Amino acid sequence: MHKLHCKLQSLIKEKGWDDLTTVQKETFTPIIEGKNVLVVAPTGYGKTEAALLPIFNIMLRNETKPVAVLYITPLKALINDITLRIEWWTSKLGFSVSRKHGEVPQKEKSLRLKKVPHILVTTPEGLEIDLDWASKFRENYRNIKWIIIDEVHELVNSKRGAQLSVLLERLKDFTNYDFQRIGLSATIGNEQKVANLIFGSSNRESKIVKVEGARDFEVKILKVKQKEGEDLWGSTAKLVNQLVERPTLLFTNSRFSTERLYEELERSKLKNIFIHHSSISKEEKIRVENNLREGKADVVICTRTLELGIHIGDIKKVIMYRPPPTVSSFLQRLGRSGHTINRVSKGEIVCLYDYDILEAISLYELAKAGIVEPPKSMPYMDVVAREIIGITLQYGEIDVEKLYNLITKSSYYKGLKFDKFLSLVEYMIQNGLLKKENDKVKIGKTFFKIWRFDKDNKITWMKDFSEFFSFISTDETFNLRYENKTIGEIDAVYVYKHLRNNDIIRISGKLWRIVNIDINKMQINVAPATSGNGEIPIWKGENISKSSLITKQIEKVLHIIDDYLYGEDSLIDEESKNALNKLVEFYRIHQLPLPNTRTIYIENENDEIVYATLINEKIANTLSHALLYLATKKYSLNVSARSSIYGFSIKGVDKDLLQDLINLDEKQLKSLLIKSVKRSPLFFATLKEIQYSFGKINKVSSEDKIILEEALKQTVNKYFSIKGTMKYVKMIKEGKIRIININGLSPLGKAVLSHSPIKPWISDLSIRIYQALKGGAYTVEELSDMLGISKKTLELRLKKMRKPSSKYRTCNFIDVDTHETRWALLEDLKEIAESDDYYNSFNPINLDESYVMVMRAYQSEGATESVFRVKDLVKNPEEFLKRIPYDEILELKLKDPNDSLVASISPKYYFVKKSIARFLVLNAISYIQNLKFG
Repeated sequence: MHKLHCKLQSLIKEKGWDDLTTVQKETFTPIIEGKNVLVVAPTGYGKTEAALLPIFNIMLRNETKPVAVLYITPLKALINDITLRIEWWTSKLGFSVSRKHGEVPQKEKSLRLKKVPHILVTTPEGLEIDLDWASKFRENYRNIKWIIIDEVHELVNSKRGAQLSVLLERLKDFTNYDFQRIGLSATIGNEQKVANLIFGSSNRESKIVKVEGARDFEVKILKVKQKEGEDLWGSTAKLVNQLVERPTLLFTNSRFSTERLYEELERSKLKNIFIHHSSISKEEKIRVENNLREGKADVVICTRTLELGIHIGDIKKVIMYRPPPTVSSFLQRLGRSGHTINRVSKGEIVCLYDYDILEAISLYELAKAGIVEPPKSMPYMDVVAREIIGITLQYGEIDVEKLYNLITKSSYYKGLKFDKFLSLVEYMIQNGLLKKENDKVKIGKTFFKIWRFDKDNKITWMKDFSEFFSFISTDETFNLRYENKTIGEIDAVYVYKHLRNNDIIRISGKLWRIVNIDINKMQINVAPATSGNGEIPIWKGENISKSSLITKQIEKVLHIIDDYLYGEDSLIDEESKNALNKLVEFYRIHQLPLPNTRTIYIENENDEIVYATLINEKIANTLSHALLYLATKKYSLNVSARSSIYGFSIKGVDKDLLQDLINLDEKQLKSLLIKSVKRSPLFFATLKEIQYSFGKINKVSSEDKIILEEALKQTVNKYFSIKGTMKYVKMIKEGKIRIININGLSPLGKAVLSHSPIKPWISDLSIRIYQALKGGAYTVEELSDMLGISKKTLELRLKKMRKPSSKYRTCNFIDVDTHETRWALLEDLKEIAESDDYYNSFNPINLDESYVMVMRAYQSEGATESVFRVKDLVKNPEEFLKRIPYDEILELKLKDPNDSLVASISPKYYFVKKSIARFLVLNAISYIQNLKFG
């Protein structure tokens, strides 16, 4: 190893370190030699110092102008923590460090401009702002010699990773210097791919420094024992109470679980309990972190906000409430305990269900074997569009070829063809985001229409200027409102997938009925509900797909299940063993193979067909959406589906629709899968998210091919698998995956049914009206409240839907009791007319009267009058129908030659189908007689 500067040797002694760690020793030489280095080691191994010590060593021996080091981290919360850690060294070595993020006080910002720091700690967004906009401070970057990228695993799979990759190439071009790149990461799959993504076009030699073997960890898997009549949350809190060793981090997979567990634990003997998740204020987060550092917190219930490397003191134990969705997340959470080298990480996974136990064992085995999810990068085109604007802002005007060369130096965009890039630029010019002058592009007017400085004068679709620089998902949420008060918020994706008008949900311990969902205002209006099983919303934490590694590992675990049930290993407790034993017994008693990836069990439960199997979650999601698409197209809109790693299901159809998918040829199947994805609300949410990056302000139409293709690509990448599903269906066709029909419900089938149902999202107004009207009769005012649509718009559409050309035909009648006009579906009118609810509206008082029925034909000049007695209409409806010469009547009304009043008070009915004419005539008579006889 190269000679360590005496000042550094002195500070290492002051730190109380006996020696450098293995990772610090192995990293020192390659950094000193000027190589790009990717450092891979578990949490708590001193990776930050591993990168900085050799850099300090060089800085102490050579004159270094600021800014010399750019330290990039994915979280604002990490910036404060890292800055403090670096400041300990810089203050004693004669260097300076500063931080840059949106919450830094103005005084500190001014100081950074006056006295430029040697080391600047920021996020990808901070670098974007400086390169695009901060022309004065940008000049200081010309001195950059080193870039350190912390928590690389958190960035590479995302748009922020692609953004940072382009930013580094822009910075290299701006400085005209091939600076050294150093990546720091916890355990990741495929280190070489990650290295390639962050090193980009650098010509330096590179090295991957990896600390072999995960740090020792002890894990215990426990199942909640629920006594009869005891609430599951209460039982969970009781178990957690027994497990806590001060201080403990209790990780959950959602904000809801965090809040709910806090509520239960607060009632127990536990003291000093805190909460930490993305929806609490920054001040509260800092307070919680400080309490942890100072040893004042016994338990902190948190989501993945405390997964990353914020220094929060000595954590004795980590408890995970239900298994996390990935191996990476499992290791990150576990690594928070025993956060120093040679310390054993201690953790427990609290399981509610038998399948939780299988997932927990699988995560443990995968982590023990060092198998982690590989990185999955994607060439996001909205990032390209945004970077084109950023570069144009930086230079004022720029040649298109120069733009192309800069962006394609990024490893994410090496494969981007020039003609595709040119089409994108031309599309952005067409939308006014760019303009072209003398073969160079400049910023167009649309840019300042979308991203506005003026916060008080913005239309709803306009964005705050600061949002331009960021690809951080803003966690779109719907506000729940009751009587103009906000009572909570729910993730948009959850609303799109699971909630509809009239659903009952539970928030803050109370039941609420959804009155209407207003997509434009991102608002759900609710009213108190007195009964019903309220669905508890799930926030964003639980929208993360479960790793496909877990599914494959569960199959392996089940293959050797007896080792866990009867072996001496203390990994799982007795309650877990009993639960798994029951699961296995079901299959052995019924002489069925244990759940695996090559067997699908078709089961039935309450009008729901369940396809139980071990399956990649994205494939299950694609299949469930395809079944939903088939069901809504062929049978009914009142259907729902479910998907999970344990299979998928369809409810509301008594036909095996999976067989319909299997019968399609490859081309038909692919087309149907794409159509079902495009019907998904997840596709519309992605469209909405990306369209402004391309300068599209108005509604996206079929002409906006670039946006539509990109939205489809991103939606599939995040939630679905078209290729995987096609391969899966082919394997069923070829008999490589066999289907077994069974009676009743298997443990795997129960696991499928434990997941929330996905309902068809209908953007077509006619279909939404159809859904709202189904089985009932409503006034325009009632429908307006239910659907969140103006009365005028609604009435126009209802009238249009009466016509024979409408797929979902409506009709209207007079409610004789209230004298209101009610609307119903033509297909429901007979049932409504014969129901007790509207008895007075279709049952005349006097059967001895006679009337003249006046009819005008639809699409012809014909008109007919027919005299009839009310008694004949009621007693012999078939004979009455023979008096009607038209299948479709344009206008229908009544008159009486002896009473001119009848013609003036008779309701008029338009676009009347012959089959429902008698009910409307009965309604007219009932109304007229009610007015006459009171």
